[in-house]
Amino acid sequence: MRRIGIILGILALSLLPVIASSNTVWLTYRDTVDVTSGTADISATFWHNQTTTQTYRNVTLPCQVGQLDSTATKFAIKANGGDITYDLSVNGHVIKSGQTVTSGNWDNTTLADMGVSSSDTYLNFTFSVSADTNIIKIVVCGNDVELTSDWISDNIVVKEKDITEPEVGTSSTSSFWTVNDSITVFNNLGYALSDVNLALTYPSHKITAPSSNIIISSIPDGSSGVAYVQYQKYAPYVYKVKDESSGNTHKVIVYIKTRELLTNCVDWTIDPKDDVYNGAFDDLDTSTLTVKYNNVEKEFTVNDDGTITIEDFTVRGQYSSNKFVFTWTTPSAGEAVTTEVPWYEQTYFGIQIWMLIAVAVLLALVVIAATKQ
Repeated sequence: MRRIGIILGILALSLLPVIASSNTVWLTYRDTVDVTSGTADISATFWHNQTTTQTYRNVTLPCQVGQLDSTATKFAIKANGGDITYDLSVNGHVIKSGQTVTSGNWDNTTLADMGVSSSDTYLNFTFSVSADTNIIKIVVCGNDVELTSDWISDNIVVKEKDITEPEVGTSSTSSFWTVNDSITVFNNLGYALSDVNLALTYPSHKITAPSSNIIISSIPDGSSGVAYVQYQKYAPYVYKVKDESSGNTHKVIVYIKTRELLTNCVDWTIDPKDDVYNGAFDDLDTSTLTVKYNNVEKEFTVNDDGTITIEDFTVRGQYSSNKFVFTWTTPSAGEAVTTEVPWYEQTYFGIQIWMLIAVAVLLALVVIAATKQ
């Protein structure tokens, strides 16, 4: 088993460039930072010129109407070359009916005059004009408008990748790893957002929280903006050790506990002398060792310093689902301990094989030299 572990370890190293790991792949199942709230600036202008037929302009908002500037947000129409009359409804409410505008003048209806519900998350303008001698401008403005939770949920995606791999610790606070979270904001509103300021909360097992908010200066319409936060989390740890050894048959059960699901990325280097194992591995014999993880045999590597490494396994939320069973045997009292002798140290008729090979090579060289004379 030791040889197999070492061979597989070498093969794994050779395949590293082509194996996708959590260090290179952005993951969506992790316990990441959470965007709890946010603000943004809106400054959008829409033009409708020479309009005579009934026309619509629906403006979807990332906030409630009450967050907009009530005077800067407006519907403005100019009689450009002749007198006109027009009708206007906003969010289903009739605002103007047969309103006259004389040539050369503007008629403005601000948000304060529209009387729409402050909790609406849209402005739907419906209008018609008697003649095509008109210029229509719709302006929507708001500074630091509060983004609704629904908009945040529908338009912000958080992903995570590992900067370092999580390694099993000997206690709940003895090991940690570093992650990088990406916060992507999608904008399909029909206009740009600026100064997008998002408030963040971190998972409960974070160690550091580098910033409580992120700012994306501008997100054009039909585009997205991305910001990143890098921080550390507490890693999985040894939760429970049970020694069920009897005589020369050894069985040690170790449960691993984690704060979140981690898939195919956790490493564990076991030092048999660590206090957490309470002497359970004192008689460890790696030549007969078998490791099973949730009843499936697991490969391992025996290191030169006597530690054992298990790589790239999954840990789940319930510690009972992270069960390692180590079994091995040691010689009984009085039983001779046999060790494998390397081939070059083995003997034949009391003479070590390497010496016989050296003599054979020497004789061959003598014969070759003699034939050349």
